[in-house]
Amino acid sequence: MTKLGGKVGYTVRFDDTSSPETVIKYLTDGMLLREVLSDELLLRYRVIVLDEAHERTLRTDMLFGMIKKIQKKRAEMYQRGEEGIEELKIVVMSATLDAEKFSEFFDGAKILYVSGRLYPVDTFFTDEPQSDFLDSALVTIFQIHVKNPPGDILVFLPGQDAIETLTTLVTEYASQLRPTQRSLLCCPLFAALPPAQQQKVFDPAPPNTRKVILSTNIAETSITIPGIKYVVDCGLAKLRGFNPKIGVESLLLHPVSKSSAWQRTGRAGREAAGVCYRLYTESAFRELEDDTVPEIRRCNLASAVLMLKASGIDNVLDFDYMDRPSRQSLIRALEELYALGAMDDKGNLSELGKKMAGFPLDPTYSKVLIQSQEDGCTLEAIAIVSLLSVDSIFFMPSDKREESSEARRKFLHPDGDHLTLLNVLKAYWEVKGDMEWCKENFINVRNMKIALEVRDQLIRFCERLEINPSASCGTDTDAVLKCFLSGFFQNTALLQPDGSYRSVAGSQTVKIHPASSMFGKRVEGIMYNELVFTTKHYVRGVSAIQSSWLPLAAPKYFNNGH
Repeated sequence: MTKLGGKVGYTVRFDDTSSPETVIKYLTDGMLLREVLSDELLLRYRVIVLDEAHERTLRTDMLFGMIKKIQKKRAEMYQRGEEGIEELKIVVMSATLDAEKFSEFFDGAKILYVSGRLYPVDTFFTDEPQSDFLDSALVTIFQIHVKNPPGDILVFLPGQDAIETLTTLVTEYASQLRPTQRSLLCCPLFAALPPAQQQKVFDPAPPNTRKVILSTNIAETSITIPGIKYVVDCGLAKLRGFNPKIGVESLLLHPVSKSSAWQRTGRAGREAAGVCYRLYTESAFRELEDDTVPEIRRCNLASAVLMLKASGIDNVLDFDYMDRPSRQSLIRALEELYALGAMDDKGNLSELGKKMAGFPLDPTYSKVLIQSQEDGCTLEAIAIVSLLSVDSIFFMPSDKREESSEARRKFLHPDGDHLTLLNVLKAYWEVKGDMEWCKENFINVRNMKIALEVRDQLIRFCERLEINPSASCGTDTDAVLKCFLSGFFQNTALLQPDGSYRSVAGSQTVKIHPASSMFGKRVEGIMYNELVFTTKHYVRGVSAIQSSWLPLAAPKYFNNGH
């Protein structure tokens, strides 16, 4: 055994437990990318292990290209006999992986297959396509519960909304089971859930009770839940996408890939033989993509391009990508960075761009924090950015919708969600984070604590860049909104004569999400954190703005004919 921070440590975005004694360090792909900025040959490391490589996150894909280049460079220096240089070993690991593709990318690297222990799993498909996956999941859960021997059920669903709806339905139907039958305990699992609720998933079920866990794809590879014997797979997941033509990010429902489907099936065979029920037909399965499209080919690349530029890679179009993103996506990212002022007219990183790369944040948020110095509202900007960096600080249990909405009303600010978050934080400080108060007001304590840790880190980053973190604009809340607009000018929409809102970038008609404090309001213009496609184009994290602020917030963007 060794104490955390001694021989073994970890570094994540806002928390570092490593020390000079650390020999083995666990870190996120994002943190390793940041280390390249300060140590471009990663000389502190002899071996780098990239695990869960099949997930192909944007940052992991960037690392593949960078580490390959670093390995070559170090090998050349080592062969020349340069002092203090060792060769770099790279290990790429994954449960489901197109190993040949990775081997080819890393110049014919050796492939080692290690067989995992997996019990047999019987797989069943539906005879007919299902029109309503929630309804068929509900029916399947109760068929398993009534007819099959003991063993917990894991149901894969695409998102929090679907999980909350099904939790209510399962709980309702379970209360009607005959007294002679075993009970059914429903446990939701998604990222925004408070830890006490998440823990229920891992606790053994009470006597004579079967657990049914309703989860997003968080349970696909990230965690292993004991006791699972049955898996129900609806075959859908929410994937982030980005349309570079109109500059719009979306969160859309997509069929999973074959590798994801097998990953889900495998969850039933961890401890004993199991069964997987796929709520789609066998022919639908055959038509699925082999692998999920890598994030680098469907996301906004602005943060990735900023990272590449900051680590000395000037020509991002010719960088060695494992899966090359479209030229259009790269050009869009360069245009966005130029509009934010991160690049000069020659396409080089500006001083502002170098500062922005110093923050472990998306370029838009980095710009907001740097701009806050000029607008004199750094205290407020740091607070709001840290609250936006966690999943919702409001906890809205599906069985207490009315009470939680009522509690939230106390904090609402007439100008929208950004200032509403600020109100929550002020109230939280007034009661010194009292647990009882949080419970009464449906505040997610864990997310609040994480947000405050993020805030402490951001204060340190600002101090390093000589930005005064305690500069406050007091009651001048317009200053805060103008400051946010300097980063989010592309995420804006203006009121139309018919009462709808049309986005400034891409001219899309957008609707304010019902969960926003701006829902149902008509104001001259709005700014938002994200645009989500569900049934409509919904905008979340919305605040009111004036159209006259736009050209001042981003002169390069609005004076170019936008």
